Amino acid sequence: MSQDQLDALIARLASDPAFAAALGAATTPEDAQRIAAEHGFDVTPSELDAVSVDELSDAVLEGVAGGDRPTLIGYNC
Repeated sequence: MSQDQLDALIARLASDPAFAAALGAATTPEDAQRIAAEHGFDVTPSELDAVSVDELSDAVLEGVAGGDRPTLIGYNC
């Protein structure tokens, strides 16, 4: 994954709660890769594991405050 695509993925995670939730709901690395691909990101499972977001969006913070799981990318195994 190029740095530009990585930056775009991180920006999308921070600004699109539905996309972040979809990736957070992935149960396997392959499932997360498929979801990312459906949204236009060509990324491997290991690259997804390395992604982190320094700041959480207001929507994600609201979910955390409401007791929702704060995982942006994680496998709910």
